[in-house]
Amino acid sequence: MANNLPSESSSQRHPLSGAARFFSEDRKWGLLRFIFLSALGFMLFVEAFFIHGLGRYLIVPFFSGVLAFLTGVRYIQDIYELEKLRHAFRYLFASFFGIFYPKLSVYSGKNIFKKGDLNLLDVIGGPGYVYVQPGNAVLFEGQAAPTAIYPDGSHFVPRFERIQPIALEDQYGELDGISAMTRDGFDVCIAHTRLRFRLLADREADLRKNPYPYAEGAIYDMIYNRTVSEDGLGDWSSGVASDIRKVVTMYINRNTLDHLTAPEETGADPRGEIKRQIFSPDIIKKLRLRGTELLSIDIGSFEIPNKQVDQQRLDTWQAKWMGDARLTRSYGEAQHLAYQEIGRAEAQAEMLISIVHALSDLDLHGSTRQSLRDMILVRTAQLIEAMGEGLSREVNPLPAPGEGKKEAR
Repeated sequence: MANNLPSESSSQRHPLSGAARFFSEDRKWGLLRFIFLSALGFMLFVEAFFIHGLGRYLIVPFFSGVLAFLTGVRYIQDIYELEKLRHAFRYLFASFFGIFYPKLSVYSGKNIFKKGDLNLLDVIGGPGYVYVQPGNAVLFEGQAAPTAIYPDGSHFVPRFERIQPIALEDQYGELDGISAMTRDGFDVCIAHTRLRFRLLADREADLRKNPYPYAEGAIYDMIYNRTVSEDGLGDWSSGVASDIRKVVTMYINRNTLDHLTAPEETGADPRGEIKRQIFSPDIIKKLRLRGTELLSIDIGSFEIPNKQVDQQRLDTWQAKWMGDARLTRSYGEAQHLAYQEIGRAEAQAEMLISIVHALSDLDLHGSTRQSLRDMILVRTAQLIEAMGEGLSREVNPLPAPGEGKKEAR
């Protein structure tokens, strides 16, 4: 459920006691107290030194206080490993007198301060002021447990508390160079995988009043379920990227190279299968443990680092294409020969039929053998001439329209 907090100062939300409350009020009152105490001390010093002649008795307490203050400054510099003594002096001065508090801005889920500068709120913690930009929130952590979650606005950070910045807007990330080995032993790399995610939102919140609703439980999961590596504690986005990377790597390990880069199955879609696995109930539940809601993902292109694989695949495809071409050409030649034989058979049949029809038209009883022989020869010559013209047209086809004119020119 979203934490819609009122805008009162954090000193009212976290009341302190005694001297701690005295030095943890607003900066304006701290400055007035400092001026009042300085003026009062100066007046007492003047009165004791010039009127009563007691200045010699104030030397030891004065230098003892200064020495104690400088010892505290050196101690703070040592335990927080600060490079410059002035940083420790400013922190102790602000904590003791309640003025000149350090300031810090939170934008895009990060602590923003000048490059190369050291911010005491980021290194040590309160006291100080943090200004949270819209679309962000902060988690205040005490010495033992988190104390509160605040939305955008200006908030006072009490002593002994640190802040964790939180981004409430949609986050964009890119996974470059997801490498894994396929089931048949080839290395595959997926480049430029883009994803969009955000913190789990409160579904019951009114967006008109709070355009960036958040669930407190999701914030705790986001902060305290981060990954830890040899480089230290990772951030939120690196943990989400690690979960996505594991799903993609496992999918590559379970499939062959051809299925990933050149699927032959009808309707095969490796990128779609990876996306469906990422949006499966198990992975969604795992991301919720990080306080994350995955909105979209775009799987990048598959790349093969070993260039010999591409060359071998090209040779294999070339051999396959050449074999298919030879098979098609051989089939066409066989069809051509078959049609030639069929044509010869039909020509012989037509010759015989023509001779039979010629014989049926003759008067066999009145004709002589010589006339019968002449008739058969004439018919045979006609058929041979017709067959010869057909063969000549097959060998020398007719020219295309316009070719004869060009040759004549």
